[in-house]
This record gives sequence, C-alpha cells and structure tokens, in this order.
Amino acid sequence: MLIMKLSLRMQCFIFSLFFLFLACEDLAAQDKKKQSRRERIMQRFDKNKDGQLDEVERESIRKLLGRPQQSDGVSTVKREDKIHIPKDYDPKKKYPFILTLHGYTSSGRGQLRFFPLGELAEKYDFIYCAPDGVGKSWNATEACCDWNGKVDDSKYLRSLILKAMKEYNVDKKRVFVTGLSNGGFMSYRMAHDHSDLITAIVPFAGVGFDQWPSNPKAPVSVLHVHGTKDKKIKWSGGEIRGKKYPSAEDNFAKWKIFNGCDKKSKVEKSTIDLDRKTPGSETEIVRFESNDGKVVMELWEVVKGGHVTPPRSATRERIIKWMLARSK
Repeated sequence: MLIMKLSLRMQCFIFSLFFLFLACEDLAAQDKKKQSRRERIMQRFDKNKDGQLDEVERESIRKLLGRPQQSDGVSTVKREDKIHIPKDYDPKKKYPFILTLHGYTSSGRGQLRFFPLGELAEKYDFIYCAPDGVGKSWNATEACCDWNGKVDDSKYLRSLILKAMKEYNVDKKRVFVTGLSNGGFMSYRMAHDHSDLITAIVPFAGVGFDQWPSNPKAPVSVLHVHGTKDKKIKWSGGEIRGKKYPSAEDNFAKWKIFNGCDKKSKVEKSTIDLDRKTPGSETEIVRFESNDGKVVMELWEVVKGGHVTPPRSATRERIIKWMLARSK
C-alpha cells in the first residue's frame, strides 16, 4: 500500500514536471516569436540602424497601421514645449517672445544648456520657449533635416508662437527665433515662411536653403554666428546626404538682398571674445542696415571656431540686447 502511494506521488510529480516543461517550452517559443517580430520591425523601420525607433520611424509604423499623423502635417506626438514667463509677469504689460531651437539629436533642455535664458528672461522681461523637435530634429531644409518630409515644423512652430500670443501679452512687434545647427536652419526657415510674424533671428552654425523657393514677404533682421573651422556645417558650404547647403557668406549675402540691407555701418565693438572654447577675441563682426536703419544684418565670424561655439555670458547678454532692440 505504501509503495502504491509513493508510486502515485511519483507519477504526479513526473506529470507536473512534464507539464512544467511543456509550459516553459511554450513560453520560450513565444519569446522567440516576439524577438523574431521585433527583429523584423527593426529591420524594416530602423532607418538609421541605431537599434532604436525614433519618433519619425514610429510615425511610419503608425501610418502602416492606419493611424497616421494629422492632416495638417503636425505630428500627433506630445512635445515638450512649455512657455516660460518671468516670475513677476504682469498681464497688462507687453513682453517680447523668444523661441530657441535645439540642434539635431538634442532637445529643448539641451539648447538651454547651450544658451541659458532663465536669468536673462528675469533681467530683461521676456517670455521664451525651448520646444523639442520630433525625432530630435527640425524639418528645416532638404539638407538639414528634411530626410523624411513628414512633419510640418514650420506650421507647428507658428502655432506655438500664436499660442503664446493667445495665453500671454506678447508684443507682436518683437518675436524672435534663435537656434543652433539644425535649429539655426529652422530659424531661417521660420524667417522665410513667417516673415509677417518674425522680427529677427539669431542662427548659430546654421544656414538656409541652397536655392530659396521664393523671397520672404517682409524683411527680418539677422544676426548670424558661425565658426570658420566648423566641420559639420562648414563655413564654406557643403552637402549633407547629397543635398547642398550654402556657405555662411553666400547665405548672408542672399539675406542682405532679401532685407534690402546694402548699407554697411559701424559696429560699436567689431572684435569680441564669444567662444568659451577659443582663447582671445576671436569673433569678427560686420554689420549692414536698411536705408531707414530698421532692419539690421550682422555676420559674426568666429575665427577658428568649431561647430558648437558656446557664447560667454557677456556675449549672450549682448545678443539678447541686440534682439530686444529690434521691432517690426
């Protein structure tokens, strides 16, 4: 009897082990199937082969599943685009608005590390926003970085400016855009597409189209900062993925024509120490104005400066003052 009981228990134990083995095999097969599915998805949609799906690549999947972006071209993804106001904001008072745009693979937070605005906003009373681009990029030009052609960042950023105007007392005559690299390209794109709205731009290491599709409808003041030893967006111009972009000087000359700024004028301090990475007063400034002096063009040539030229605090303040002095 005891032997029979032990035998039954042994049988139950063996059956339990058998079913546990089958369950483990089934789970392993499911994991393998999931892994195989993920590999197929990555092989098809991971265009830049970095092992991750960015927002543009995810958008391609959503489109395939019948859930594409909105018809207006603005991505459905939730972006970080908080609007910052001074601590002592007064709704009865008009405030300038500054939109600051990050470079490719960066973010709004990254841009604010490159060009901090918090303390300056308190000191000079302006509102600002440092939004995130979809896929950590801006759809600015065919060279940088309209590689997917899916997201209408020009429309999105205009809507962001209009949102700031609706929620706060923004001075419509003083709306500014600045940006680094891809954000610099996007600054020019905004000046071209929305010259009715943008007062001035300050692009760092970014230019515009090699061939502009049209002239902007209204003049927009420009302060362009560029390093002569920039290896990514070259001072002398170049191409990205087979798409050309102009040299800093050719781009500046084109916008001089757009703005009617053919009158060279004196600069209070034409050589300054801008770049924290380069010793000495390495930056040379040339300035042109329209006949009435209202529209201003300045080219800041950072001699031997690289792609990212983080400005010193005194230079950041000078740039902010330059912007705030402009008005439509």
